[in-house]
Amino acid sequence: MHETDGTDPEIDVVAAVYDALDADEPQDALALVEDALATAADDPVLHFLHGVTLLALDEPQAAVAALEQATTLDPDDPEFRASLAQALFSCCRFAEAESQARQATAADPKLALGHQLLGLLAERQGQLADAERAFARATKLDPESFPEAVRLDRATFECHLAAAIEALPAPFREALANVAITLETVPDEAILRDTEPPLDPELLGLFVGLPLVDRGALGPGGELPARIYLFQRSLERYAEDEADLVEQIGVTLRHELGHYLGLDEDEIEAAGHG
Repeated sequence: MHETDGTDPEIDVVAAVYDALDADEPQDALALVEDALATAADDPVLHFLHGVTLLALDEPQAAVAALEQATTLDPDDPEFRASLAQALFSCCRFAEAESQARQATAADPKLALGHQLLGLLAERQGQLADAERAFARATKLDPESFPEAVRLDRATFECHLAAAIEALPAPFREALANVAITLETVPDEAILRDTEPPLDPELLGLFVGLPLVDRGALGPGGELPARIYLFQRSLERYAEDEADLVEQIGVTLRHELGHYLGLDEDEIEAAGHG
């Protein structure tokens, strides 16, 4: 790194990386931080930025390695540990994520990300009261990053699901005659680990089974029933308000049914505007 204007070059890089991330240009951020690491490989801040950028690029396994390096170089920084916990959570390494999140919040009780992750982990364990307390703390500390989630009882959510089904375009609605819908609180770990790498623990929905165009290829009796999983608390957290939640249920249903029908992403999107 070279100083060109009398300022600290590390500060310049940090600012440029965050500017690129704020502009939704993670590839630019990655190029900046990798260039900086080439001449400052022992800088924990750069490894932290590398991990954060990899998370933005949906590469959590690579992010774990970068953030582990950051915490090795500076084990006392709670923000590094919280981001490492986030990457571990995204990789379904839940016990390790909890350990890092607890260390982070113990070192800095005002670290909103740490509390949000503890909420997600408690939620996965069925400890919903503990989860809500952790989420509330994260929201209080950083309402912009962690807004209060929409929360509906099961019956109300199922009513919205029924309405979303009625609003589907005809080909999607007709396909449901051959596709079961299962409503779950959050994705089960077995579902997440059914692929390699594991699926995102905050998944909104999932189609399981053979697409329509492939059915029959296994011969009589060789097909498993097609099924769509919807994950209530993930959808609630994703939505901005109850009206948006209703829309997101429909969007997720249409997306997963599109997989059953063998449509690509553009065809699914076009059908949603038909």
